Amino acid sequence: MHSSKVLGRIPQKRRGILKAITGKIVSGEWPLGSKIPNRLAIEKTFNASSVTVQRAMEFLTADGFLEPRGRSGTFVSKTPPYLHNYAIVFHGSPNRNWSAFLQSIYSEARKLKLGGRSRIKFYFDINGDPRAQDYGRLISDIRAHKLAGIFFTTNPYQVAGTPITDEGDIPRVTITNAKGSSQLSSLVLDGESVAEMGINYLIEKGCRKIGVFMSTQQAKAFLPHFKKVLSDRNCIFRDEWAQSIHIHSAWSAVNVVKLLFKLRKEDIPDGIYVADDNLTSHVIEGIRESGKKIPGDIVVSSHSNFPATFDHPDTVKLFGFNVNQMLRESLNLIDMKNRGEKLPPSVKLKSCSDDEFEKAYASQK
Repeated sequence: MHSSKVLGRIPQKRRGILKAITGKIVSGEWPLGSKIPNRLAIEKTFNASSVTVQRAMEFLTADGFLEPRGRSGTFVSKTPPYLHNYAIVFHGSPNRNWSAFLQSIYSEARKLKLGGRSRIKFYFDINGDPRAQDYGRLISDIRAHKLAGIFFTTNPYQVAGTPITDEGDIPRVTITNAKGSSQLSSLVLDGESVAEMGINYLIEKGCRKIGVFMSTQQAKAFLPHFKKVLSDRNCIFRDEWAQSIHIHSAWSAVNVVKLLFKLRKEDIPDGIYVADDNLTSHVIEGIRESGKKIPGDIVVSSHSNFPATFDHPDTVKLFGFNVNQMLRESLNLIDMKNRGEKLPPSVKLKSCSDDEFEKAYASQK
């Protein structure tokens, strides 16, 4: 039996026992691996029945705080959840508000091998709506000391000021961009450096007329930087070569590409950079349906989260971030805080190409 009930629904007497015992364990009053008082002593301390104490012990055992050892008694676990359970929080779920980035994190986290009894717990739809099932579960787990730390896969502004971001001395890590700031520990992803790598690749392949496909969510901040990079490198840019598409209508990129190739030859770009990997497979499909070849007719580079979650030919060059490294860095920051070490205000993740990722990923296995 694993305790999944919200503490507010547990009988008051048992709730008091759970809170008191976990408090003794977390504070160190009952050290890890130490033997706890016997059931009779606990019954007297809390003036509780044997059934109430038994149920409380079962909850604490199921959640990993205690380890019964038969006639030897009950001991505090050496791997309690407040040091070994890592929460990964998503603002959406696989059926709603999902993206290639979130899918990459989710898929890679499920494969991540952690030592001992450590494990990752997933919480979906944490976007400010308290009606979401995992919203209450996350708050309950925070209050019950069941988490070593929380990794937010996006800036948690939607739940700022709630127990999810503010309650308890739990390490919290979030992802930001190069210009972001946060009161939480930050993993900084420099998206502008990824774009520059993609553009440089196109230029190295002889491209000078470069277009871009980007999501509507990133267009306002991304396009000025994209234009500046092209200008600094003496490339040609036209407004009609910049296309902004919502990721939930990513399929429309197919038709946009087909229209692009209906222009006069001199009005068609010779290189395309895809700034959002939710669009990449659709851009590639549009090129194929236009009867064009990569790189014979056009050169393509794209942003990606690694491992990539979309099919693509080897002729499309990818640049982005190693999600496995991202997860390991976030867990390392959590562990540093729990060991009492001073944390850096942020950790900057270096972008890489698909070839660089494959070498690094192979060494991590």
